[in-house]
Amino acid sequence: MSRRDRKATPLRHRPSRAVPALILGTLLLAAGVALVWAAVARMLTGSWPAFLAGPRDWLAGLTWNAPGVWAVGTVAAVAGVILLLAALMPGRFNALPLGSPGDGSAQVEGTQETIMTRRAVARLAAAHCEHIDGVRSASAKASPRAVHLNVATVLHETAELRGRVIAAVSERLAGTGLDPVPKVTASIRSRE
Repeated sequence: MSRRDRKATPLRHRPSRAVPALILGTLLLAAGVALVWAAVARMLTGSWPAFLAGPRDWLAGLTWNAPGVWAVGTVAAVAGVILLLAALMPGRFNALPLGSPGDGSAQVEGTQETIMTRRAVARLAAAHCEHIDGVRSASAKASPRAVHLNVATVLHETAELRGRVIAAVSERLAGTGLDPVPKVTASIRSRE
């Protein structure tokens, strides 16, 4: 991702909240449809549907100062505050900024800003690691400051391979232009 405009805020990729919003929207839509259906049934037949008899009788017996009313009100208020905070508070950054690569081949012009998601950094590290001699398979996890590699190998002596993996992946990430370059760690498992 990149941006060339002159906005003051830095380009920071944040996670999408589409899935929780879709779930909550679906639940609220279902509740709304059920209430509309119950209201239409009440207008047409003159009485509430039978499945609402239990909740209706329970609600009819409550007073404003009843503990049940306070409990329902408290739960609704807490749920509302949680939903409000979830909507207003931004998610954690899930991207790392890129500067110009170390070899100077691609210069960044003016106010252009480029980022890579943590997932992209992890995939790049794992893919580069799999091309190193002695590595059978690799997976990676990336955080804003570190990349951890889980490497499987058929070699019995893994100390030398661990050093080569860390050096090669660190060099590749530095060549990509990550600024700052995340610290690379590796766990090597010997498989036969």
